[in-house]
Amino acid sequence: MKKKYKVAFLFLDEIHHLYHFITVATELAKEQEVHVLTHPQVNSLLYSSLQSLEAGEKVKVEELKTSAFRAITDKLKGRDLPRKGFWLKKNMKYLLQFDALVFTDYFHHYLLKSRQNSTPKLIKFPHGAPGRAYIFNKNQLDFDFQLLSGKFQFEEYQKRNLLGNHPAVVGYPKADFLKNRTSKDIFSNNKPTVLYNPHFDPALSSWKKTGLDVLEFFYQNKEYNVIFAPHLHLFQKKKGGEDSSTIPEKFFKSENIHIDLGSEASVDMSYVSNADIYLGDVSSQVFEFIINPRPCIFLNPYDFAYEDDIAFRFWQAGQVIQSANELEQALRKATTQFDRFKPVQERMNEENFYSEDNSTATQRAARAITEFLDKEIS
Repeated sequence: MKKKYKVAFLFLDEIHHLYHFITVATELAKEQEVHVLTHPQVNSLLYSSLQSLEAGEKVKVEELKTSAFRAITDKLKGRDLPRKGFWLKKNMKYLLQFDALVFTDYFHHYLLKSRQNSTPKLIKFPHGAPGRAYIFNKNQLDFDFQLLSGKFQFEEYQKRNLLGNHPAVVGYPKADFLKNRTSKDIFSNNKPTVLYNPHFDPALSSWKKTGLDVLEFFYQNKEYNVIFAPHLHLFQKKKGGEDSSTIPEKFFKSENIHIDLGSEASVDMSYVSNADIYLGDVSSQVFEFIINPRPCIFLNPYDFAYEDDIAFRFWQAGQVIQSANELEQALRKATTQFDRFKPVQERMNEENFYSEDNSTATQRAARAITEFLDKEIS
């Protein structure tokens, strides 16, 4: 390390972004000056996560305000998060004082226009496992440094000319935060538990066409437990656009159905570790589930031609069905036919998440950032 760097992680997103960077922030804070720049309505999960990590107290959290006018309009429109462009413009002068700014999403464009001599350096973290085609974003090339989770992501970026001059394959830091956590059992029985995790995208999600039928199946079939934990955007007006009031009250009251539409547990892999079988559609959360290989079932109510489409790569990891009418048979096959899919899941794990015996993804990411800054900042 040539000098002590001033690095900021920008957290203007919802809680499902947090675990992708928080361990790296604390690891980096052992040697660097590290800030998390956020907003006054930030979820308390940020603070409790820092408190639970070694060196968390060294990370300086700053709740920076947007402009007064924008704060008023955000409140009137019921926004929990500030609009990022306005927040960036309000705080631009301060942001430009850092050596590096770390993003888990794409709201960096104002900084590209405002910075001088390519400083601060812009660093891009993924905010999930390498799943659908959304990860192949041309904005990747705007960043000075890319942190990637594994071989699959690196090779696909290379094929698509999305690798910048400084990519680094480090692994999946989120798994470091959560690997030693214990989650309490949701159901006090020994029945197999299914995690139903539909995505929020209206054009792809199984929820609109067959979601209520799925819940009805489990309501009628008490030999299974089900955790209904969709992507937290599914029931948000400006994202998935679904209305939670359409879910009948009987499902909330059923002893074998647990419904979580967006709590901390829905993003911290609690349900992934609690379930025996994954039921989903196009959410990349399945890649977290198969870190410990287990049966998977995928819903394809739109009859997508998926076999040779890289956007549906995860559907190689289990059975693909079209509707809840096929669930009973698919669940009965889930365990007996799992030997077919286990080698596929193990291969995907190896491709998705780089690992080394003597270091964690968190340590490798922090080291890679420092080494990059040593080379690029004189």
